[in-house]
Amino acid sequence: MREKLEADLFCSLLMAGKIMNGTQIRLLMGRNGLNSLEELYYARSELLNEKEFSLKQKENWKKLQESKVYKEFPEYVDLAESSGIGSFDFFDPVYPSYLHHLPNMPLVLYYKGDLSLLDESRSRVAIVGTRRPSYYGRRVTREFSRNLALHDVVIISGLARGVDGTAHMSCLECGGKTIAVMPCGLDQVYPGEHKELFERISREGLLLSELAPCQPITRQYFPARNRILSALSDCVLITEAGRNSGTLHTASFAAAQSREVFAVPNTVYSETSEGNLLLLKDGAQIATEPEDIMAYLANVAFFRELLEIKEEYEQNKLRKKISQEPEKVTENEIRKLILEMIGSMAVSTDDIVKELGLPYSHVAKVLGKMELEGKIQKDRQKYVLTIRL
Repeated sequence: MREKLEADLFCSLLMAGKIMNGTQIRLLMGRNGLNSLEELYYARSELLNEKEFSLKQKENWKKLQESKVYKEFPEYVDLAESSGIGSFDFFDPVYPSYLHHLPNMPLVLYYKGDLSLLDESRSRVAIVGTRRPSYYGRRVTREFSRNLALHDVVIISGLARGVDGTAHMSCLECGGKTIAVMPCGLDQVYPGEHKELFERISREGLLLSELAPCQPITRQYFPARNRILSALSDCVLITEAGRNSGTLHTASFAAAQSREVFAVPNTVYSETSEGNLLLLKDGAQIATEPEDIMAYLANVAFFRELLEIKEEYEQNKLRKKISQEPEKVTENEIRKLILEMIGSMAVSTDDIVKELGLPYSHVAKVLGKMELEGKIQKDRQKYVLTIRL
């Protein structure tokens, strides 16, 4: 829908123009009872006032309004539509829930291709490495990518030269599915020699970027792109990387996001694998064959399914307790239900009472405590999560 794309592009402009970050936008929405970026987009004239923005933000807003990109905003929307670029944001059901609680995740993502590859039931492995791989590095990358793809594992990489391109192509050649996280708007191809591969992934896989169409390619963004790449993956595999390779940024992000990092060993005399050896010294898991990754994914899938069963059981148990013995529902259980319901949206006390099916006095008491503790706050008679900026 065009309205959806307009809203997402508008919020991208606010963030690119240093006017607001994603956290501030979510807080602004909560304060004003807005449930989607479309609502924020259409309410922008009322919100862009002295009460909502600091002096610095107002100055930046004035600069943005005078900029070429803002004046040509309708043309960017037309370009995105004509290029087949779609978007989804933090508030959309399609936004992966496993990204919600990771720090610094993008508010908006742009895409071309098959969004079902982001489904939580799919296993995904990021394969990354040097832009100048040796014969050994290319062979290892092909073997791992192909074998994992044949087991229905989605291969994620960054479409860069070298290992990234080899991982994507090897996956597609055997009928597998792949995701490319781009360092630029999806109306551009980088590097240029991967144009054919870019087009094929848009048809048979998925292209993703947090950068809006027409956003120029900047070297500073390459490391930031890697945090999305690792966050989308169940684990990260480094097939070949030098001591100063940018790939090591991906490994750092993965570790911070509690993603397992695997590295393929090589001779100690190989300069193109010095990064791998450093990672193995620092505690990365060793991968000598695709089965090492498959064994790990099997455990991930097992515990994911076990957790889902446990959560469903606990929810059913709590719902039964609320309907049959509401007086026995504990304060911690009520707190958990309230936090799950509020999320990032504004909700009134009456809405919470109605949804939970608990006595008003029980709910009001817990809400009061949570407000005093600073976990939630009230704005215009509705509760929102307290976001510390």
